[in-house]
Amino acid sequence: MAAAGLSDLGAAEVGGHILDAWDAFLDLVTNPRTDLDRPSRLPGWSGRDVAVHLGHWPGHDIVEGVLAATRGDSPRSRDRDADNAALVAQHRDASADEVVTALVGARDSLDDFFAGSRADELGQALADSDVGRLPVLSLLHASTYELAVHALDLQPCGAPAAPPVLLDRGLAALLDVTGALCARSGIDITLTAQTPQGGWQFTSNDGGWTTQRSPSGKVRGTGASGTAADLLDTSAGRTNLAQLLVTRRLVVHQLPSFMRLAPLLQDVPGLPGGAALRTAVAGLGGVTRVLGRLRRP
Repeated sequence: MAAAGLSDLGAAEVGGHILDAWDAFLDLVTNPRTDLDRPSRLPGWSGRDVAVHLGHWPGHDIVEGVLAATRGDSPRSRDRDADNAALVAQHRDASADEVVTALVGARDSLDDFFAGSRADELGQALADSDVGRLPVLSLLHASTYELAVHALDLQPCGAPAAPPVLLDRGLAALLDVTGALCARSGIDITLTAQTPQGGWQFTSNDGGWTTQRSPSGKVRGTGASGTAADLLDTSAGRTNLAQLLVTRRLVVHQLPSFMRLAPLLQDVPGLPGGAALRTAVAGLGGVTRVLGRLRRP
């Protein structure tokens, strides 16, 4: 059987990582400093709106949605932004307690899945998604990317700093799904997202992909280095790429190899951070050329 990234760790380990991320996100949302009525970083969205679209509501369950996709029967449309906006509009009048209850419900739905037999039975089943067919475990874990980015989005709401465990899981999810895309395209590459504390790395080829931790230290090969928050913000389009490169808060290693990702990003609307990654990868060449000229004596 071909390697399939983090899903190869098995249901128990992947489930533990997902629930750790959810627990960290819930701690942040329920912190007394967090005021969900204040604007988030997302234009036009309050903290409450951010939380609403992540919650468990009638007809909106992350586990059942992914399992339905194994049968080719996903209840969600291909327009994820429209789906999210509709869900937020539907529950705009929900109280703060109801929103937190919905978030706890989403976490409990995952807990129930991993505590039962279905996780072992269906964890490696392939489910349709915007990034192609991926194992159930991979898609459920991919949701931790969204939790991590939205934890950063809640900073203007007074939320405390996003916990390292949550940012770590988000970075792992980003690398894992990107590795799956590279494998599907037959791209033979090892790519690292490195933070001062270490990071994540995938290796892909036409036989599958592996995703593993990267120890702290210099990046050897293709990748990018910076803080976990900067790497996630860049992938999600929440920050100015050129500014991060100029100040060297973000460093790209082996740019020509990195640019090999550009073609596979063009037609993948559902990749975590995909829209921003397309912009970032397309812009990296131009920004780096400009920086090179500026640094010449």
